[in-house]
Amino acid sequence: MVKSTWGVVLLAAAAMGAAAAEEAPAVKLLRSYSQMNYPVARKLAEEHPELPESRLVSGLCDLYDRANQKIEAGQTKLMELFMDQSVPLRYRLQAGLSLARTSQLMKQRRDIYGTKGDKYDHDEIYEKILKLAPGTQAARDAFFYMMREHMESPKSSEEMFNRVEQFIADFKGDRKLLPPIHLLAEYEYINMRKDYRTAVRHLIDGYELGFANPSEDRSALFRIGFFLYKKVGDLPLAVKYFNEYLKKYPFSAQAVVAQRFLNEIKAKGKQK
Repeated sequence: MVKSTWGVVLLAAAAMGAAAAEEAPAVKLLRSYSQMNYPVARKLAEEHPELPESRLVSGLCDLYDRANQKIEAGQTKLMELFMDQSVPLRYRLQAGLSLARTSQLMKQRRDIYGTKGDKYDHDEIYEKILKLAPGTQAARDAFFYMMREHMESPKSSEEMFNRVEQFIADFKGDRKLLPPIHLLAEYEYINMRKDYRTAVRHLIDGYELGFANPSEDRSALFRIGFFLYKKVGDLPLAVKYFNEYLKKYPFSAQAVVAQRFLNEIKAKGKQK
């Protein structure tokens, strides 16, 4: 089963920032889990059952520790944590995301899990996360996982694409969280609609906000120039982005291709 530790890593960092000189038990168990040291994480959680971090890590270990996997028990723990309003929101959000994502993946692999994933409605959990914490990374991730599934569905509708546009327009948090949504939109507008003009708009928006991965920045910049040239036909703008690509990545594998496209565009201009 796919495992995501981003939230736990962030929670561990936050706990470390708040810890005193002597390392707190919460820090130790969150770090142990983020390092996939499941035996230690389980032991620490059992030693400190009063901590919300223990409840979270115990449920996550049940889901992801392949040597001692207890998926049903883990999902039950995470649902209880997610619904417990006395628990700090950051832990509820991580519990909800992990529960929804694993349930979603289990439904996609019925050959392995049968109907076990049907116990929880992952869309309903994602929607609750969006209401609980709008403008957060957790909301961004919940929306991403939900929309990726719906936009690729044979029943995908105009409503799904409109919802993506509205989510981006209305997002009140740090807009640097949005590039993954722009990438999703780019892919789906091409994959489902062959709408390169809208796709490249999202790609430009994501690029200008900045992707977390430098290789994604490089790839996106080349695709912007390519789509503008080959699919949209905006040659002046294609020249702008190809030149930017060559300036930033003159020794990359695609620099030769970018230069060839620039030469082709220049030749087209001379023919007019």
